[in-house]
Amino acid sequence: MNKILIFCCLVIALGSCKPKNPLIGSWKIVRISYTPSSRATPESHALGEQLLARSTSALQNSTFALYEEEKCSFFSTKTPFRQGNWVVENSILSLFLGPMTSPYEFDIGDIDDQLMVLTLLDNSTTNGEITLICQKSKQYQLDDIDLLAPDQNEWRKKPEKKETKAQIRTRVLTHLDYMINYFRCVEKNKQTYFETGLVSSPFTFYAHGLGLSKESTLSRRWQESFYDKSDAKVGIDELRSAMRTIKKFPKAETFSKEYLLAFEQMRPYFED
Repeated sequence: MNKILIFCCLVIALGSCKPKNPLIGSWKIVRISYTPSSRATPESHALGEQLLARSTSALQNSTFALYEEEKCSFFSTKTPFRQGNWVVENSILSLFLGPMTSPYEFDIGDIDDQLMVLTLLDNSTTNGEITLICQKSKQYQLDDIDLLAPDQNEWRKKPEKKETKAQIRTRVLTHLDYMINYFRCVEKNKQTYFETGLVSSPFTFYAHGLGLSKESTLSRRWQESFYDKSDAKVGIDELRSAMRTIKKFPKAETFSKEYLLAFEQMRPYFED
């Protein structure tokens, strides 16, 4: 009887286990190449080289992340952090990153746990192929925190109605926690750089100091996550008040470590 019970449990367990989709995860585009067709004319070859240049500028070293329920995100130093959806049909991967933009479309070639080969689909007549080599990346992961995941980026979503001061404080604190986790990630990875385009923050970064700006491109993008200008002003004022609690700007071996320590000093302000 026990053997029968064990066998039934194994059958149920095996039946309920679904193989993990190899597409799920964060992918860094590490190399882009153009292979002209043997039939390519000089004109179409030139078009292919132009497309390669545009693709390299927009996509080289970019990272896109694919999640369950067809959620995705995309970050490039050339464009703002974006979130959207993805679908796969007949080996075609489409990334939808905004209602006003055309999707990125790729033909999926080889794929395993660490590498994926994509062919960029484009309407341009190149008589050749733009190939992207993508590698699984943990650059934006800190322990069990994935900085590109939807649940870490709720603060970017514009609310449907005005928020109370308590709600605005929560939104600002969530952004501050994101900054803390991001700079912890930078320190863990021993990066010699940080990416202001990813954090989309009103903070300005100086040598041994921090400031606040309401007019920079990144600050305006951050303010767009609030319902209106008056709510955004409350958010800026909350950050300014938190900054005033820093009695002495910290000194450390790297600028990024100093920013991290400063943000950590600001956090208790929101716990009062």
